Amino acid sequence: MTETVEAPPPVLAERRGAVAVVTLNRPAARNALNRALLAALHEHLHAAMEDDSVRAVVLTGAGPAFCAGADLREALETPPGAEGFWLQYERSGQSLDLHRLLPRLPKPVIAAVNGFALGGGCGVAMSCDLVIASDQATFGYPEVGQGLVAAMVMVSLSRIVGRRQALDLLLTGRKLTAADALGLGLVNRVAPHDDLLDQAVAYAGEVAQHSAQALRMTKSLYYNVAELDLDRALDYARDFNQMLRQTKPAAGSAFAAKVRP
Repeated sequence: MTETVEAPPPVLAERRGAVAVVTLNRPAARNALNRALLAALHEHLHAAMEDDSVRAVVLTGAGPAFCAGADLREALETPPGAEGFWLQYERSGQSLDLHRLLPRLPKPVIAAVNGFALGGGCGVAMSCDLVIASDQATFGYPEVGQGLVAAMVMVSLSRIVGRRQALDLLLTGRKLTAADALGLGLVNRVAPHDDLLDQAVAYAGEVAQHSAQALRMTKSLYYNVAELDLDRALDYARDFNQMLRQTKPAAGSAFAAKVRP
C-alpha cells in the first residue's frame, strides 16, 4: 500500500510578539504565484487583519527566492477553451485583489526580500508598505524578455520610482542588486542575508510599538492623498485631521493630556 504524502502548505505563518511573519512556501518553485498560494496568502493576511494582537506583518519567502513571479508552469498546464479562460481569470482576480489588499490592510506590511523578487514577485514586494532586502536579493521585471508585459505590477512601480525609472526597468528587463534597489528607492533598508528576518521583525517592531489607531489612520491617509493633486490632497488631509481630533481616542491621548490646561 502506497502511503500518501501531503504537500506542504503553500504559505506558513508564525508569531513573533506583535508581528505576524507570513512566509511564501513553495521553495522548489521559487515561491511562484499559483492559485493555491494566492488563496492561502489572502487567508493569512485577512487573519492578521482581524487579529487585534497583530500590529504589523512581515512577508517573506522560503528558500533562495522571495518570489519569482507568476507560475508559468501552471499557466502552460491550463486547459484550452472556456475552462482555461476562467481559471486564468480567477488567478488574475486573485493577483488584483492582493495588490489592492496590501495597501488597504489596516496594519503595516513589511516585505523581507530574501532572494529573487522578479516580475509579479517584485510587484508583491512593491505593494507592501515598507521593504527590507537581503544584501543578496535581486529585483527586476523580466517580462519583456519573455514576450510578456509587466501589467499590474507596473502600477505600483511607477508610483514609487517615477515614469523614467519605471520605463527603464520595464523596457530593459534588467535586474537590480539590493544596493541598486536602495538607490532607486525601491527598498527602505538592506540587511546582511543571514540576519534579514531578525532585522525585518525588529523593523516591524519599531512600527508596532505605536498606537494601532495611529498606524491605521496614518496608512489610510497616506494612500488616500498619494494620488490626489496638491489642493485636493491638502483639503482631504485637513478634513481628516479635523475628524481625527474630534474622536475620543485622540482627545484622550497622552499628547492631549500634556497640553490640556
